[in-house]
Amino acid sequence: MKTPPSGGGATEAPSGRDIAGTPSGGGIAETPSGGGDAKRPSTAGPGRRPGRPPSLTRAAIAEAALAEGVATFSMPGVAARLGVGHSTLYRYVDNREALVRLAVELVAERTVWPSAGPAWRALLTGFADALWGACEAFPGLDEAILTTPGTPRVMVDLLTGYGGALVGAGLTPRDAAVAVDFVADLVFSSSVAMRGLDRRLPDAAGGSSTARERYRRAWARESAGRHPFEAEFTAEETWHGRGWFDDKLDIFLDGLATRIAPDRAASPGPSTEENA
Repeated sequence: MKTPPSGGGATEAPSGRDIAGTPSGGGIAETPSGGGDAKRPSTAGPGRRPGRPPSLTRAAIAEAALAEGVATFSMPGVAARLGVGHSTLYRYVDNREALVRLAVELVAERTVWPSAGPAWRALLTGFADALWGACEAFPGLDEAILTTPGTPRVMVDLLTGYGGALVGAGLTPRDAAVAVDFVADLVFSSSVAMRGLDRRLPDAAGGSSTARERYRRAWARESAGRHPFEAEFTAEETWHGRGWFDDKLDIFLDGLATRIAPDRAASPGPSTEENA
């Protein structure tokens, strides 16, 4: 990733996972999906134009999709960024949805995730921070993940390790699975909502204002300070950054703590190494 997330950074990591989230014997391949060796660059001779070097790879296409905007890119736009015809992309990916999955996989492989261990609350908080950082680094990633079916193999391996650690800490397998899924859903939905506050809407005077400004004005006008509860909706921090995300996460984790088996909570389970 280009910027380290709060509570977890990102770094370059080798590729090698199936973009659809299921094993296929290969990952972000360096050759077209149809197989075969890439063409060698032609040697320019008298009257001949030099050929393009064989620099196009699935990883490069995924990078271009991220740069264009993972939720909004078009195949012609990605092709233009790479300097190729958009029909060329279909030698490497089957369709736009496959390219979305490829881009999501690339982000997952490059994100630094917290290691699985017996400190279950720190594990889930670190997982949330890493996901939020990825969404900040790549606007639209949250929307793409919510709307494109598939889970990268790297995430299946990672969450399996997390599940083992959570079960070792005293959660049932079902509660452990729901916990990691809930945290991910909370991150993505909250990220989409907070990013949506930046959109500008026309007003009756012919100008425009952000959705954030509309919400705050509505609460200030309707509540008029009748109750301290209402003041929380007009507070500046409510409508910026992560909003109430951390409060929501804390409430969930407090509730999850009540489901830890009493006879296992006193003795942490074994540490599970991250699978990535």
